[in-house]
Amino acid sequence: MRKLAVCIAFSLLGILPSKAQTPAIGDTLPNFSYQGQFAKPYYLKDLKGSYVLVHFWASWNEESRKMQMNYIETFASFKDRKFKAGRKFYIISVSLDESKNIWELSLKKDKLPWKNQACDFMGWNSPIVQKCGVKNIPCNFLLDPEGKIIAVNISNGQLEEILNDL
Repeated sequence: MRKLAVCIAFSLLGILPSKAQTPAIGDTLPNFSYQGQFAKPYYLKDLKGSYVLVHFWASWNEESRKMQMNYIETFASFKDRKFKAGRKFYIISVSLDESKNIWELSLKKDKLPWKNQACDFMGWNSPIVQKCGVKNIPCNFLLDPEGKIIAVNISNGQLEEILNDL
């Protein structure tokens, strides 16, 4: 009973242990596939050659949702920019939601302009979450055109600074 209470408490806080080690700067984020809002599956590796922010969030986690909303202006400013070493800038939002209806309502309400929205409705048990070593949300990884992590858990201001320097 105590173990269940601890898991529920961690779940509500957005913190659960993950089996994989959280990748660090210089590491490569494991490739994963996602279907998102479209029928065709996509792969993280398909975005090689571009800068990619992979953001983990959930509709029930206010901080992660607010962080994601802060990215809207930055995305608009940088999505079509030609970088010295990369083609474009993308955001992949990976949700830990377990309810399709709640996830879709959140997307509709938040009006996020990027198309890469992923959710497998498995919460903390999601293979993507496990592979990427996500232990709490919000969590994000900024990848360079080679797929290497160049920043972890950055704010919108830090993201803008980095993108401006590229």
